[in-house]
Amino acid sequence: MVGLNVLSEAEYLKLDYTALEVAGPDAAGYLQGQLSQDVEDIPLGDCSMSLLLAPTGKITAICWVLREEAEKFVLLVESAAVDEVQQRLKRYLIRTKATVEVLDSFALLGRRIPPEAPYLGHFSGGYFGFNEVIYLSKVEPEGMVIGEREKRLIKALELQRIKSNFPSYTSELSLGIFPGALGESLELFVSFQKGCYVGQELVERMHSRATAAPISLKVLTIEMGQNFTIAEVVSSGAPLELYRNGLLAGEVTSLAEGEPGNGNGIGAIKRSATDSNFFDLVLPGITDTDHPIGKAEIVD
Repeated sequence: MVGLNVLSEAEYLKLDYTALEVAGPDAAGYLQGQLSQDVEDIPLGDCSMSLLLAPTGKITAICWVLREEAEKFVLLVESAAVDEVQQRLKRYLIRTKATVEVLDSFALLGRRIPPEAPYLGHFSGGYFGFNEVIYLSKVEPEGMVIGEREKRLIKALELQRIKSNFPSYTSELSLGIFPGALGESLELFVSFQKGCYVGQELVERMHSRATAAPISLKVLTIEMGQNFTIAEVVSSGAPLELYRNGLLAGEVTSLAEGEPGNGNGIGAIKRSATDSNFFDLVLPGITDTDHPIGKAEIVD
């Protein structure tokens, strides 16, 4: 669970997410053939999480799918992914009575419908917390969290995302990972009882054969040495590599400061190294395997 559950009834935190509307007589059937979730089975007013896959089976984006009306769906995706998602969904709109449009709206994390703003729907389901959901609004309501408090909450939200092993478009998904990299959480995003959809064949084959993905995402605890701090590495944006017995085992794709001096990360672990839970941390070009800057351990 990523939600903070620290906002008051009157507060809203803007999230870097964008909504797309897919509407028309063929909208349900079209999305059923594009998304990994059983879209046609979503009740009116409910939402589910789903994967949008490339024909190769790799993850293009993670979407929240809200069935607003029988023939109208709203997809919520990271803002960085919205252009690719829109292009991908429009690619197969051939003789299909449906449209795909980006909504002019804000995605707000809050505990109640924004009272003074045009309301466009909401996304819930417990992932962002039991009390807080994402609301879509055309304007920013009163009570927006700003300044240092906004920065602290965004950092806390990022730490919770990492601890939940929830991949981001700009970090984990940019590696071109397969759904199997999500491990046990895969079934949150995929219906294995529905019909065909783009990218399904490889997903089903790897799942039925219990085939390990080339890269697996794992939550890491990070312990830094004396010469570097988590804050320094995060602010520098420098890549962190994971080594085992002097061999490259993967990389740290997301990193956030947690306990003083330490933190958490998401590690993209190579299939050849999934039998190990402990790794050395190396900053390429600055340190080497003989002088790691810290240690990483997979969280069970």
